[in-house]
Amino acid sequence: MVQMTCPVCKNHCPLNVEEIDGVITVVGNKCARGELFGKEELRGERKVVTYHASTVFESVPSVDVKTTDTVPKELVFRLIRLIKKQKIDHPMKRGEVLLHHPLNLEVDVIIDSDELEKLNKVL
Repeated sequence: MVQMTCPVCKNHCPLNVEEIDGVITVVGNKCARGELFGKEELRGERKVVTYHASTVFESVPSVDVKTTDTVPKELVFRLIRLIKKQKIDHPMKRGEVLLHHPLNLEVDVIIDSDELEKLNKVL
């Protein structure tokens, strides 16, 4: 059995994923996307990419970002290199798109933090 935390939605469910006789079971997910994530993660074919993007703000030097769906594992490091090149220079809300369809993928890279939204109240 493999234990992991699902990054697909804001619930961050703790998952137990196990394969027995070719059948993968996922326990602990609160949504169907968590089940799909657990199965894909165990197979190692696709990944939800979670990382952090730099900002220009001293009080929040970086924020968490993630993809809106899984990407082929062979593109993960290329995508991370693109994220590393980003420098956020304005307040953004959780769920706001940082990169739209990078590498021609059918996913977006979105903000996964409330820290930049809080800056709106300070600025």
